Amino acid sequence: MSDESSIKRIAIVGLGPKGLYGLERVLANLAEAELKFLVEIHLFNKTDSFGTGDIYNTCQPTYLMMNYVNGHINMWSENAPKPVVPHPKSFTEWVAEHQEQFPNSNAYTFSSRATVGKYLSEGFQGLVDNCPENVDIIKHVGEVIAIVREGDEYNLHFINSIPAIPTKVEGIHDILICTGHPCVNDPDSTSEERYVDFIYPTDKRLASIASGSTVAIKGMGLTFIDAVLALTQGRQGQFSEDENGNLTYLRSGYEPKMIYPFSKSGLMMIPRGNTYGKPSYEPIYFCKNSFQYLETMSGKYDFERQLLPLIEQEFKAVYYSKLFAERGKKLLLSRDFSEVDFQIDQFHEAYPELKKFDFHQFLSGPLPSHDLHMNMLEYLQECIREAEIGEEISPYAAVASVWRHLSEDFNELYKFGGLKPQSQKVFLEKYAGHFNRISYGPPIENLKKIDAIAKAGLIDFSFSQNPTITKTSHYTLTANETSAEAEFLIEARIPKVQLHRYAGELYGKMLEEKLIHPYVNRLEGRLDFKPGCVSINEKGHPIDETGLANQSITFSGTPTEGLTYDNDTLSRKRNDFVSEWAKNLTK
Repeated sequence: MSDESSIKRIAIVGLGPKGLYGLERVLANLAEAELKFLVEIHLFNKTDSFGTGDIYNTCQPTYLMMNYVNGHINMWSENAPKPVVPHPKSFTEWVAEHQEQFPNSNAYTFSSRATVGKYLSEGFQGLVDNCPENVDIIKHVGEVIAIVREGDEYNLHFINSIPAIPTKVEGIHDILICTGHPCVNDPDSTSEERYVDFIYPTDKRLASIASGSTVAIKGMGLTFIDAVLALTQGRQGQFSEDENGNLTYLRSGYEPKMIYPFSKSGLMMIPRGNTYGKPSYEPIYFCKNSFQYLETMSGKYDFERQLLPLIEQEFKAVYYSKLFAERGKKLLLSRDFSEVDFQIDQFHEAYPELKKFDFHQFLSGPLPSHDLHMNMLEYLQECIREAEIGEEISPYAAVASVWRHLSEDFNELYKFGGLKPQSQKVFLEKYAGHFNRISYGPPIENLKKIDAIAKAGLIDFSFSQNPTITKTSHYTLTANETSAEAEFLIEARIPKVQLHRYAGELYGKMLEEKLIHPYVNRLEGRLDFKPGCVSINEKGHPIDETGLANQSITFSGTPTEGLTYDNDTLSRKRNDFVSEWAKNLTK
């Protein structure tokens, strides 16, 4: 029997994709380590869907789609050491092997999240089946509610899902925390009977919403689309398609009477078609060559004054390159943008009927109209038309894709306090949502479904733009001096970590234990800004108020948002904290 004190115990809290990536890397490193020692890896997940989390649960309906084309999905690292599974497959390769189940799937199509979940789940099982002999993987189904330090070790307290009893795992040496979205947007409303704070799994969380009821949905992004489809197509509604690809929604009678969407911007996301295999766009203005000429204040940039003008130039360059091509002309992209502007002015003199591109209006959407419902339907249909033309030809679709090509370089400038405190606040509150809305939208098919459901009279966009909400026995939405009553309110915004507002149980206990501290973006002589995230260093370790790092704990994924940018992705490369974490465990 081995000496208990000689066993290294590792915990991974949260076994969605980010936790799965951590497990994959630690097993790969342990398999190639020269010194073999006994290891226990304790995996904590709220459900038994290890590797998928709620978002990619394999039991969810197939109409809940990815907004990430198949060819970009690969759960296996391309870096050394190699994975422990003998034949790691990209998602496209995996789908090809299951062609009888997914006959129309290839690298250029979109899959359901349940299908991706099956891929992730099978990958997780492959890791379990091929883990090194000196490694024992122990699964815990339940929610971790506290992490308590005892000397150099940690005890993890959690509530088992079945039976729902508190228990703990003792003697943990290293912890990777990948909790996804650990809190809710509005904790004061969670106890309300007619309020739905999170829609997944949709069959359970939306079951209480009665047929024929009125429903308000806060948020108009990807989660909103899922909620609407669950309340319509998920209730036996059907779509018919004509020879031109136009959809008509056929009611089942089990839908809500009316759905009232609303958000701060009041706008839907711009859809996207296939992005795999397209020529890589190399930025010309928002690029490292331009950044070297920007002066910083203690290493921090001003977003609106220094970075936004370069982003605007990039958007204009892409838009007009396509528009010039439509007229058989070529825009010469000089490093001196005044020469580009001169060509654009001459172009509009030759074609005065063409509307000038307005960067800020493109971000913020069409100007407000008194008839918000018709305004939104027209906007939806325009977005669908341009997305179907494709970003290779359509100036509109091409410019909608630009931020995806800029975001990686932006993240390098942004992360770990790269913006001045109030400039970070401005970016997050004024711009981040718009960039997300225009560039990371749903597949075209999903927005066509929303358009069809709205035309069938089940969605009313009249209150979509930041209405006033009054709560009594129901929810009253008021905008443009008109009102509507909703019996239910669905929260369709993805919650962010907000330690200073509502930390949630686990993070609240970690704050009490002084294992974590809220990050504060500081600059001498300027107002501080608290984005709400945990203060971590560049390796993902939490740091205290003196800057001292706790190397026994590492965060990855959503909990790092605010000190990093754009973690809601299956990418293994973006903000990769787990590779170095796993490597260091074997030293």
